Amino acid sequence: MTSNTHNSESPSPDAPNGAAEAAAGAQGVGAVSGAVPGPAGIGAMPGAPGAGAVPGPIGVGATSAVGAGDDKAAGASGAEGQPKTMADLKPWKGKATRVDKVLLTMIFVVPAFYLAMMPLRPFMIANQPILLEFLTGAKTAIVGAAAYARVGELPLWLVVFAGFVGMAKFDWLFWLAGYRWGDGILNIFTSTERQRRQVERFRKLPSWLLFLLVAVSRMPGVPGTLIWLVAGWNRMKLWQFLLADFITCMLLTVGVAALGFSLGQAAVDVIQTVDRYALWISLVLIVGVAVWSGIRGGKAAAQAQAQAAEKAQG
Repeated sequence: MTSNTHNSESPSPDAPNGAAEAAAGAQGVGAVSGAVPGPAGIGAMPGAPGAGAVPGPIGVGATSAVGAGDDKAAGASGAEGQPKTMADLKPWKGKATRVDKVLLTMIFVVPAFYLAMMPLRPFMIANQPILLEFLTGAKTAIVGAAAYARVGELPLWLVVFAGFVGMAKFDWLFWLAGYRWGDGILNIFTSTERQRRQVERFRKLPSWLLFLLVAVSRMPGVPGTLIWLVAGWNRMKLWQFLLADFITCMLLTVGVAALGFSLGQAAVDVIQTVDRYALWISLVLIVGVAVWSGIRGGKAAAQAQAQAAEKAQG
């Protein structure tokens, strides 16, 4: 599957190539899990693919987990090469194809979807944990569903299957974005100097080591979103990427489900308590997200004004 819309020269075949999971809240209380990576500037958004906070598209702020623990918190830094306006959020060169437009829309919609699901988690973890697993791949949902399986209310195989699908369903989008646009999309997702250094290190890895990195990309402390993008940019074959991604999703799902199953009735009791206060928990989450977004937006605007002032003086 080749593309004419690459944003840089193709990488050498031997130069291989982070969506994060937010830390689970108090014993399954609507914690953000698997934050989805958002393009730089969006910042990391809670609750999407990956592990730990993930960088969001420029201008959105940082998410907590897509994907990957190290992606935590990516604010717009305005460094050279970083997109600064909506018009700059075009990772392709030349005229965009329909695939380009749909793919870029999905890249922005995925983090927004996980963020929008946050207020619903306290309700769903108590009443529809399997559906919550399918929709978000949240670790808290897997723990809760596995606890219900322990007391005989849900089949354990369905808990594992739903968690696995929920985690893995969007990861390939980021591989495809890296495959089509190369460093054009990586410039959008790397909003800090640290992330840019990480990308440079990933690009120099041998292909076998990059495969292993994808296979652990959802583990805590690993910048999954950036790894998926670099895997595509370095032309890792799709079947290889999916194999490695399925390995990491299954390992994490089984591990988290085992934790919930071992907790059993104790976790169910906590979840039922959360359900009684779900409305208030959801309101707190909504207010918290609004305040957090406002603070990040204010900081980004202040940085942009400072940089404009420096350029004017220079």
